[in-house]
Amino acid sequence: MRKILFAVITVIVVVNFAEAQFEKGKNYLGPSIGFYFHGTTPIFGANYEYAMKTDVGDGILGIGGLLRYWSWREDIGTDWGWDYSDFMIGGQANYHFKVDDGKFDPWGGLTLAYDVGSVKYKGPSGHYWPKPTWGGFFIGLDGGARYWFSNTVAGTVRLNLGSLSYSAIDFGVDFKF
Repeated sequence: MRKILFAVITVIVVVNFAEAQFEKGKNYLGPSIGFYFHGTTPIFGANYEYAMKTDVGDGILGIGGLLRYWSWREDIGTDWGWDYSDFMIGGQANYHFKVDDGKFDPWGGLTLAYDVGSVKYKGPSGHYWPKPTWGGFFIGLDGGARYWFSNTVAGTVRLNLGSLSYSAIDFGVDFKF
């Protein structure tokens, strides 16, 4: 019981003294899992950002990259359909708003990426179906926030809206180094 109480007190103290908002010259990297708005497909991803100096307002500009992977099946009949998979690689530029609370880091930004889409027909042979086109360039808006649990670890939430009918919400963890 003492070990559990000690662990709880330690977490509370660390969280209450964390003053780790987005800092110029630092790198931020972490995994994410997202959920596609057009179905129940999980999206696995990674985000990277570098905090740059900026003369626009009090905020900080973050630039970096992102990776996403997801797949799903579209059933047309009882034993046939299409299997889709997507691998998205791109860049992001986010404006991080300055807030007085050092634990909260809200941002808004733009994403430019390329979606390497793959489509495969699964079903009986002898049927001719035109292969759907999939993938291409993606441009989107994103917004989100980090909440710092310590000086180097933050939980993240990100809302993505963009072309290619891609809209999702991502949850993740970022590490500052």
